Amino acid sequence: MTTDLRLPVAAIGVMGVIVSVRLAAGPLVPVRLRDDSRDSVATEQTPDPGHRISAESVSAIIARDPFLIGRRPLLPAYDPLRIAEQQAPPPPRPVLVLVGVVEGKDPSAVIEGLPGVEGSRVVRVGDAVAGLRVRTIDRARVVIAGMDTTWVLEVKEPWKP
Repeated sequence: MTTDLRLPVAAIGVMGVIVSVRLAAGPLVPVRLRDDSRDSVATEQTPDPGHRISAESVSAIIARDPFLIGRRPLLPAYDPLRIAEQQAPPPPRPVLVLVGVVEGKDPSAVIEGLPGVEGSRVVRVGDAVAGLRVRTIDRARVVIAGMDTTWVLEVKEPWKP
């Protein structure tokens, strides 16, 4: 079995020696060094008009300060969580319905649709339910304020359209 491997191992060895001699004798690609003194004189004498930037463009770029040369952070600082919060829709406003008003010394109103309350609830002036405060109760009108909104509720009379 060792005799079968002698020929391939010898061939690989000979090819390795040939490649090593070739690389040691000279580079595969001819390399020339440029004369830097001649090139620098040529570029100084003939400027390239295609790469010039006008003074107006430079002043506009500097005025906009795209890279924050002053090294001051942007205000407000970037916060991906705050951006996500701003995109969240505000909570829906409740649909309030004035069912009835009880007049008297201490007027009361029966209101449906208050958040967190199932069914109707009797409220008086000054009561607060889920952030909604009852401001006034009149003969056929109730004013409720909260959630950046003011509701003016009137008694719905079923016989009137």
